[in-house]
Amino acid sequence: MEKIFKIVLVRHGESAGNIENRFTGWLDVDLTKNGHMLSYDAGIKLKKLKYSFDICYTSMLRRAIKTSWAVLDALNLPHIKIIKDIDLNERHYGELSGMNKLEAVVKYGSENINNWLNMYNKRPPSLKEGDIRLKRLKKKYKNKKIPNTESLNDLLIRVLKFWNEKIKKKISKKKIIIIAHSNILKILINYLDNKKENVFLENSKPIIYEFDKNLNKIKSYNILL
Repeated sequence: MEKIFKIVLVRHGESAGNIENRFTGWLDVDLTKNGHMLSYDAGIKLKKLKYSFDICYTSMLRRAIKTSWAVLDALNLPHIKIIKDIDLNERHYGELSGMNKLEAVVKYGSENINNWLNMYNKRPPSLKEGDIRLKRLKKKYKNKKIPNTESLNDLLIRVLKFWNEKIKKKISKKKIIIIAHSNILKILINYLDNKKENVFLENSKPIIYEFDKNLNKIKSYNILL
C-alpha cells in the first residue's frame, strides 16, 4: 500500500481583532478566552483521531503562537519544536492596519476596499515613515525586512517561498502542523488546490492535506469540532 503523507493547517483561534471587526494584519492582538478554548478543543479532537506531530510552524504574532501552545498542550506535545517564521505573518494591511472595517469603508470607499482585498496586484495605502505602527514593527522585527503594505501577490510570493523552502522537503520526513492566519492559509490552500477562490476559513478548525510520495495532493478535508 502506497504511503500517504499528511500535513495539518489551522487558522489561529478567535482574536480581539476578529471580535472588534478590525483589519489586524501585523498588529499583535491577543486571543480571546473563547479563542483559546476552541484552540484547545481542536487539539483534543486531533488527539482523539490519533494525530501526532514532530514540528509546528507558526507566525511571529501572538494570536497564532498562543493557538499553537493550546493545540500542542491538548495533544500532550508541549515539548516539540515550534518554529516562528515571519513569512507566516498575516497580510500587512498598510494604512488599514487596526482600522474597524466599516470605518475603513467610510473613509476609503467600498470600491477601493474591495479592490485592495481581492485584486492580486492592488495594495492598501502604505504606512508612512514616522507612523507609530511602523515604528513598533521595526522595533519588534529588528534586522528583518518589514513591508509598509502588501498585495495578495506579495503574499503569494512569501507564502510559496515558505512552502518550497521550509515545508516541501520535510513532508515525507516530519509530521508537520502549520498554525497561521486566514490570508496565509487561503493562499496556500489555493496553491495546493490549484484554484483561486476567496475561501472562508473558520478559526481553530483543522484542515488535513494528504499527499502521495511525489507530493501530489490526494485529498483534503476538514476536522469538525
